[in-house]
Amino acid sequence: MSASAVAWAGAAAFLVCLLVRKVAPYPRWDLLACLAVSGGAVAMWWWRARKPTGSTGPRGARSRGRAGRARWWPARRSGLVGLALWALFLPLAMLAFSAVDTTPRLAEITHSGPVLSRLTIKAVHSTSRSQENHGGVHYNSSVSVAVPGTHGTRLTTEEVTTSKPLRKGDGVWALHSSRNAAAGALLSPSQDELRALLDGTASGHEMLLLALSGCACAGYAALALREGTSPRRFNADLIANRSRMLRVRITGAGAGLHFPRPARTDGAKRHCRLHPALRLTASSGDRALYLDRCLDPVPLAKVLASRSGWLYWRPGPDGQPGWSEPALLVLDDGRFVMGATPDGPIPDRHAGAPAGEPVTQPLPSPEPTRAVGPYVLWQPQVHKPGLIAFGVGFLSVCLIAAGIGYGNGTALAICLATTVLGPTAGLLLIARRRSAYLRGLRGT
Repeated sequence: MSASAVAWAGAAAFLVCLLVRKVAPYPRWDLLACLAVSGGAVAMWWWRARKPTGSTGPRGARSRGRAGRARWWPARRSGLVGLALWALFLPLAMLAFSAVDTTPRLAEITHSGPVLSRLTIKAVHSTSRSQENHGGVHYNSSVSVAVPGTHGTRLTTEEVTTSKPLRKGDGVWALHSSRNAAAGALLSPSQDELRALLDGTASGHEMLLLALSGCACAGYAALALREGTSPRRFNADLIANRSRMLRVRITGAGAGLHFPRPARTDGAKRHCRLHPALRLTASSGDRALYLDRCLDPVPLAKVLASRSGWLYWRPGPDGQPGWSEPALLVLDDGRFVMGATPDGPIPDRHAGAPAGEPVTQPLPSPEPTRAVGPYVLWQPQVHKPGLIAFGVGFLSVCLIAAGIGYGNGTALAICLATTVLGPTAGLLLIARRRSAYLRGLRGT
């Protein structure tokens, strides 16, 4: 089993543990065990990714075979990153719900004969109105209720959030101790919410949130991983007289501004971004094949130096030059590289087609057999600061599971904020340092 599969299995087990036992004493050793599995798998993946993957050898051949059989994975990188972050939101959200609900007061009530009953509000001290972004209105009220116990009834003041203002004499559900009225009570307008606290499982509202997030995640996955990154589509364009071909030779690595054609041409702005590129030369001039931003073109160009092949691309429907169009570079040995190239110039006259006319010749084989390697995933000059930021976020999750926020709202809030800000800062650092690295390649 691959390290990434083990890491995701640990994350799934983490979510299952929280669904089964959302409210449980901290430290949560079951959660820490899941984090240890995922963290160890990620460390193994990082250790393997740091090793250069040459064009030969078992690992290089295995990775090329996977990429060649299905889809060209760099084209799905942005979708996969978004899908991974979205999927990680589910266990992190459940961890936040669990840490907030697991309080010393709840433990005290649970250990001294918990009772779920409906109590009458004796007084309303204050009410504040809060409005959510989607238009819902909540009222946070400070109320007094009489909590019964073995030594008599005790009046206690508690906070409760409802969808309408409370008045004296209204009923509210309460979870309290049957023997110790001094422990106070947990109030809620929903009996199911308090019953979930008592049972230690996720409430119905939380399960609904997870279900909706899971459906949205599945829908996003269907869009992000849809067909469209396979070389097969270029053959269809060739048959429909929509592609050009050019004989090229790889001369080196570089970077350049990639102008992807927008979905709408009316009033669309040109959004350019610096991308790594393979430098190509042809009889009609030099060209560039823009690669995905996650790839390092330097080791790729060293392996493919002076190799020749055919470059296929689809010209824009309006004939406007300057946009970067989807392109496929098929080497003479059958391997392929997918990317983008600026539209134009006209096809090479040696390609067997008149200049300025589309090429109807199919690809050299029904489909290129395998993608080109190596793919250098770990770039210290790009990923190291981002890895540190992700590590800080992971450490915050471990601290929460270890119980650092149990009874300490400030420490819990800091850890929750760091859990979110760590990966966010990591992605921003990676993007910034990658742009700096590509600017250096562009200047060489």
